[in-house]
Amino acid sequence: MLKQLITLSASAAIVLAFAGCQKKVKYIETGGNESVVSVGEVDIQDIQRAASDMLDSMIANGVLRTAPHQPARVVVDRVVNDTSSRFDTGELLYRMRAQLVNSGQAQIQGAYGSNPETQVAQDEMKRKAFLEGKSGGDVFKEDFTLTGKISQLKRRAGNVRQSTYTFRLTLFNMNTGREVWTDYSEITKQGTKNDVGF
Repeated sequence: MLKQLITLSASAAIVLAFAGCQKKVKYIETGGNESVVSVGEVDIQDIQRAASDMLDSMIANGVLRTAPHQPARVVVDRVVNDTSSRFDTGELLYRMRAQLVNSGQAQIQGAYGSNPETQVAQDEMKRKAFLEGKSGGDVFKEDFTLTGKISQLKRRAGNVRQSTYTFRLTLFNMNTGREVWTDYSEITKQGTKNDVGF
């Protein structure tokens, strides 16, 4: 009996010791220095950096101020994810849209483009045009369309893995069909395994 009590007490002590060693969940700054960095995946900090870098470039370029409508009317179209990392490109698009609108230099035309979130705006535009006796094209005339692609280049040397992600954006003038701005942001990550922090 005493032996069973000692065994039970020892087992309970071991379980409690392991439970005490586990890290507790905590809140961190999204994309901050404590975020997990994945060598072979796109992380939230990669999306934040790419969106910010490219939109800063577009706004500084001044091309949006050349549009006939002010603020410029921009359609944010598809961004193709051509990487092995599965993530929602909508995360990149939403950040870009917010930065464009909040800059005061652009209005986002939600009634065009091939993104799923534009369906509600498309339906509303069609309904409004029908009630006013107009075609959908008469209601809004966009100045620019923004499209992009994300690609990946992987390399390995022994245990060290490296991934370079290239985020590309291109702005087209809808009146001329010409490319009026393009930029890219490259993010390279190297390591033997995923880690925390930059």
